[in-house]
Amino acid sequence: MFALNGYTFGLKNLTVGFERELKSKDMSAQSSGTEEAEQGDKAAILNVSGLIAFHDIHKLGVLQMMSSAKDSKGNRMVYTIVEEMANAFKIKDVRFSGRFSATQQENVMAWQVSFQLKESNSVAEQKEARQKEQTKATPTQNPRLKQSLQQNREAIK
Repeated sequence: MFALNGYTFGLKNLTVGFERELKSKDMSAQSSGTEEAEQGDKAAILNVSGLIAFHDIHKLGVLQMMSSAKDSKGNRMVYTIVEEMANAFKIKDVRFSGRFSATQQENVMAWQVSFQLKESNSVAEQKEARQKEQTKATPTQNPRLKQSLQQNREAIK
């Protein structure tokens, strides 16, 4: 089953592929070392393809409209996904990314659709946000500054 915001598209022969870039940077410079600097887990990509029957042309139209929909700030809309692989990888929210294509298939009386969905507000992103919140510097005053301010207050009296 495949649904976005509770809307099912009746996709037949559904295939979903998963990919995620694990970003790092080579730190070995000119040496033969294997040191790398972590640059975080990037958002997952779901590559989706399937068939929509000719008699379900309205579903094809809805899917295409959802793929190009934007919010009031001009950002691609985020959708809640229901799909087995997405559930397995704990992907809850996605937005359309990359290409969207629909090709007429005459031998099966359907359109072959394919598109990419990019994870939004990923688990890695949530963890990183929590870590940043926990490690925010709390404002502390310099003891010498505090002492100088106290002396200035006393001198003014």
